[in-house]
Amino acid sequence: MGQIAQQAQGQQLQPLNPKGKLKQLVEHSWPQIARVIGGNLDSEALLQMCISSINRTPALAECTPVSVLSCFMQCAALGLRPSDVDGLGQAYILPYGNKNYAAGEKRATFVIGYKGMLKLLENSGIYAQPRAVYEDDNIKLKLDENGVPTIECPDEVNVDADHSEDKLKFVYLSVQLPNGGRYADYMSKRDLLEYRDKYAPRNRRQQITGPWVKNFVEMAKKTIIRRSFKYMPVSIEAKKAASVDETTPDYSDVFQPVIASDAVDDVTAEVMEADGEVENAGDVKEAASVDETTPDYSDVFQPVIASDAVDDVTAEVMEADGEVENAGDVKEAE
Repeated sequence: MGQIAQQAQGQQLQPLNPKGKLKQLVEHSWPQIARVIGGNLDSEALLQMCISSINRTPALAECTPVSVLSCFMQCAALGLRPSDVDGLGQAYILPYGNKNYAAGEKRATFVIGYKGMLKLLENSGIYAQPRAVYEDDNIKLKLDENGVPTIECPDEVNVDADHSEDKLKFVYLSVQLPNGGRYADYMSKRDLLEYRDKYAPRNRRQQITGPWVKNFVEMAKKTIIRRSFKYMPVSIEAKKAASVDETTPDYSDVFQPVIASDAVDDVTAEVMEADGEVENAGDVKEAASVDETTPDYSDVFQPVIASDAVDDVTAEVMEADGEVENAGDVKEAE
């Protein structure tokens, strides 16, 4: 067995723990990672952020290291920090959903909190204020002459109002635009429940899981903010962030970069030469020319027979059947 193959086998026999795999990924792919996250974090800070979150949420260790690191890369690229790190609730890395049940793999999920959504708007010069309204608040929802929703607050605040989830009436969003304009929207509790039932992640038993179960009001605020993105002059980065929210970011091009053709030739030649299978890299290139094709060996299975050989075979067959006296008659007949 070649030296390279022996090294590979030795590595397989010594599996790394999740933290070790994360460190290996960061070290081996740092140039590509740095291009994704910009100058927001260095390699040590990114790795420490990952390890701190795993320490606080041990179930993340059960997720694939690539999915965990991808979620933290998405956070860093957007300038957000996971709530496990600073407790601000801008973003969450959660070990739920996106499970490949066939392979038994769990993947971490990137979730933006409603405060993270507000920060993305602020980065574009847009200031929004979401508000949860409950039945005992005595707040009225009205539409102005342009059909823009507004709320009318009572003269006195009901300090004893029940603000439990069951009493939620609607969520309201008021936005101040950079040009001085205004945008407003609302979603009733029925609207929110329909949205949750349609988009919330579910387990194998089709039960809703994740933040919609434990943090319904916060998810309600986030939903109405995210819905406003298509009407707001937000940055491309913010719109992209909204599109990948509650998914596992795909950075396959970072961890599995496309290798140039010449590099493939050199690496393949090195491996095969180490195992004594080829003499030089030229043989590898020749083999590469027929890669992923049906090799043409028609000359092996349908050989071209020389004219003299045909004459001899034909004469032999006919002579055996008593049709000619000898092979010379065959040639004379031709």
